[in-house]
Amino acid sequence: IQAFIPKALHKQRSRFIVAETAGTNGEPCGTAYRDDEFQAAFIDPFLCVASATRFPKGEPWLWVGPSGPHIIGKVVRELARQTGSMDPFSVDFDPRWAKRLADGSMGRKRYLDHVVQQALCVMRREEIGVLFITPPALSALILQLNDHQRETIHGIHYGGMSLNPEAVNHFRTVFPNAVHLAGYGNTLFGVVMEIEDRHREAMDYYPLGDRVAFHIVEELGTEKDGAPNWPPRICRQGQTGRVMFHRLDESCLLVNVMERDQAERIVPSPPTRALGGHADGLRNPRPLAALNDQLQHGIY
Repeated sequence: IQAFIPKALHKQRSRFIVAETAGTNGEPCGTAYRDDEFQAAFIDPFLCVASATRFPKGEPWLWVGPSGPHIIGKVVRELARQTGSMDPFSVDFDPRWAKRLADGSMGRKRYLDHVVQQALCVMRREEIGVLFITPPALSALILQLNDHQRETIHGIHYGGMSLNPEAVNHFRTVFPNAVHLAGYGNTLFGVVMEIEDRHREAMDYYPLGDRVAFHIVEELGTEKDGAPNWPPRICRQGQTGRVMFHRLDESCLLVNVMERDQAERIVPSPPTRALGGHADGLRNPRPLAALNDQLQHGIY
């Protein structure tokens, strides 16, 4: 991992947080964040939107998802701490193992049931107020919750997988007392958040700072010699194309990184501008249909 950390920064004695991607479309990749960059990439965007939407503070969290080497397990502890909560209760699972189990197989079902039963055990014992959970795990969990357990949930933060408006609207009816917030992100660049909690017509995510930027671009063609036609053409507002991101941290510069997702390019909404966001956002990011056969989907 030393390759990710410039030697000049070693002399500053900064603390770095290291993590790996989930390996959805190949071998996992590693990266590192300096403490302040980790805060700006994963914590500040959530705190800003949580304050604007009155996401609950000081209530016990339950995290249902992976710990190390995935960065999200490190994120959840800081989110809970910086919203005035105790260290979160957690149910750990291994998404890399789950992705090796065939979709619809007995092994996949048993693994998901194993995760859900652990979450239920915590919720029977503790008065959980906030869930941070992946959509497939929540879909399985709600089938076994009683009315009291659903009504005591005051906040749900979704992560780990793409999410559609229909799913969020359904979850909002199942947990009527909760503020529902989703983020779009990954280990390599951080997270960008939804800005509002209301009935969803689309899933809209906006960067609120200048350390990460997105372009929605047309798919690359090929030259006569077979090389990609570079640079890609940026889509107009309202057009759908492939997501390309640029991470502009001091300790790590990543430019022109083509994501596995497609999304629609949208202008910043008035609530986004009110929170200081002035860059284009992403609407309904989802895996490219052409890559679906190559991606290892699971419960994260």
